[in-house]
Amino acid sequence: HCCVELLCRDFSRIAWPVAVPQLERASRRMAMVVQQHETVAFLASAFAAGLIILHGRRQRESIWHPMSSWWIKRRALVENTRLDNLLVIADFDATITTGDSIQCHDMLGFSELMTPAFRREFAPLLDWATNPDVDGVAWWDKAHELMIKHGQPPRHLIPRMVRETRMEPRPGALKLLARLAVLQVPLLIVSAGLSDVIEEFLRQHDALTENITVCSNRLNYGADSAPQSVAPSPPITSFTKDTAYRASSAFFRQHSRRSTLIVIGDSCSDIDAATNVPHEHGISIGFLNGKEIGTEASSKHLQTYDALVLAHDGSLAPVDELVDEIARTDTNVPEKLVRRMSFEVKQQPPARPLRAHSQRGD
Repeated sequence: HCCVELLCRDFSRIAWPVAVPQLERASRRMAMVVQQHETVAFLASAFAAGLIILHGRRQRESIWHPMSSWWIKRRALVENTRLDNLLVIADFDATITTGDSIQCHDMLGFSELMTPAFRREFAPLLDWATNPDVDGVAWWDKAHELMIKHGQPPRHLIPRMVRETRMEPRPGALKLLARLAVLQVPLLIVSAGLSDVIEEFLRQHDALTENITVCSNRLNYGADSAPQSVAPSPPITSFTKDTAYRASSAFFRQHSRRSTLIVIGDSCSDIDAATNVPHEHGISIGFLNGKEIGTEASSKHLQTYDALVLAHDGSLAPVDELVDEIARTDTNVPEKLVRRMSFEVKQQPPARPLRAHSQRGD
């Protein structure tokens, strides 16, 4: 025990002064190694974040699929169009709304605010998998017949029904609508849905402005707030959108001098809304809403539209950018209006992901 104690005392006196500087040097080297590892970890994290951002950008770019006609028509349109010559025609369901939003008529069938009797009779119209009678013009006749029979939906329930349902604006939609409103560009919404639902949706998003006209199936209510009829008759369907020029004759008379058309839709028949509309320049944008380029489901879209947007939440930004460029290129547009447009047109927040309920494409 005495020997051990003596050795420890001698180590403290002789070795410790030598060991301390070595320990300090080792400690500094260890700190440098840790710092280097932290730097490497930080750079690795930054590199990974950069890859994620780049991947996101590539994904956003990849969903925009222009045809060769797009570039030709776009250049001619920008070079030759004045803002007061521009007119926009758009579908509503799965065009202004996301591709996986619930559609106007389907909202009634799924809503628990409707009477059980109505929902029971309406349910077969929502059975896309096994019911052969859910397509064609007769679908709308049957749907409207049931609405009148059961007095559904009551007028006062429409705001609540729209507010509580899964119906979201497509990314870029509210920004586009705001720009068209500021620039006073007329927008005709041609839809096989329901005017009452469409207008309430726009109202709840502060987007029902004076430049918008809705050409759709409108419920005519009685004094008891129950629908008594639906106009027009025959109804506007996905198969009869070429009647829009006649059904909206007052709109087209009012804007007869506007000779440049931008047409937006998700079904190939949506472009029929521009049939018989006199124009000098026209360009069209279609939404595939989950269909993939190169498949049989997209082949007709490739032949119909000048550009396609993929994915259920594909953005309306290309249309908004086109309208913005026309406004800024037109030397007749007052600078004050351009500044107002820049100030009032805001970015739209991203919509929450939804589940598809319908494939009809109203």
